[in-house]
Amino acid sequence: MLPRLGDRGTLSVMHAHRIHVTIGEPRELRLPLPHDFPRGEAEVIVLASRHEAPPGEIRVQHLDAWLASLPPAPTVPLRSMDREEIYR
Repeated sequence: MLPRLGDRGTLSVMHAHRIHVTIGEPRELRLPLPHDFPRGEAEVIVLASRHEAPPGEIRVQHLDAWLASLPPAPTVPLRSMDREEIYR
């Protein structure tokens, strides 16, 4: 329990409960709380442990797929442009 100043300058008490869980499919979480935990509104923050990034080859494959999905870049032949227009 941590004391804190409430909205109207009154002293209130904050309760905290930490539990370590494993998230599986279907990515839902049920939190059992101690019997003495107060009822009412609460703020829930879920922090994921660090997980390994995919190997470089997989990241490159994703990038290649993304690049392939882009429309072709427009091109303008330089011969069709006036030199004064190019160097403005």
